[in-house]
Amino acid sequence: MNVKAKFTCASIITTSILLSSQIQANDWEFSIEPYLMATNIEGDFGSGRIEQAEIDVDFSDILENLEAAGMIRFEAISPSNIGFALDYGFMDQGGSKTFANGQELDAGVRQGVLEGLVFYRNDLQNASIDYIAGVRWWDNDVDIDVDLPNLEQRLSASVEEDWVDFVVGLRWYSYLNENWTFELYGDVGGLDLSSEFTSTVKIGMQYKMTELLTLDVKYKATWVDYEDGTPGEPGFFAYDTVTHGPVLGLAFTF
Repeated sequence: MNVKAKFTCASIITTSILLSSQIQANDWEFSIEPYLMATNIEGDFGSGRIEQAEIDVDFSDILENLEAAGMIRFEAISPSNIGFALDYGFMDQGGSKTFANGQELDAGVRQGVLEGLVFYRNDLQNASIDYIAGVRWWDNDVDIDVDLPNLEQRLSASVEEDWVDFVVGLRWYSYLNENWTFELYGDVGGLDLSSEFTSTVKIGMQYKMTELLTLDVKYKATWVDYEDGTPGEPGFFAYDTVTHGPVLGLAFTF
């Protein structure tokens, strides 16, 4: 990722955080939510001479090969209904797989995604809609070995790649009663500015257990189609995947 993109990402996130310092903390509502995601990753990966290798990792594979993981979300909204959110999730795993055609794949993947978003909330009758804009920073480290039995050849690649996508989106809350809330979220970005395309969709329910604690259950899917360089040449990197799965979180609101 170039210096300008890194500076832009850092500036947006820093500005969001500094907004809260201009207003007394007790005028804002804050939420911190650690969460777990039963992650599945599907798609294609390419690097250097490896133009395309299939990625198909389900949650059981991830649990078996998981080395480290962490997911947390922070959100704040002011009395004027202007808010911001930071969401970070990463996982580090390694494993191997043999496909039906005899191709063997050994891979180590670290995927980190940081989102910095600002939003304006429009309150409706028993509902609200958030208008969202922000950035999604991808940080991927991939080590891969592919055994090609037909060619009696083994290809290896190691790459560290990160980039920033600008995204815009909407979030809908429907307040069903005092305890239950329905959530629908969607955003889109990329558009060849960094990646060719990226999007996140979330749908789920929230249950208010107490004034402090809210149970958050949803399904989340994030797509990305990113390519840099020329296929078959050193420095080539392609990552076309969808990361999806059910999410279980516990939000602390104060």
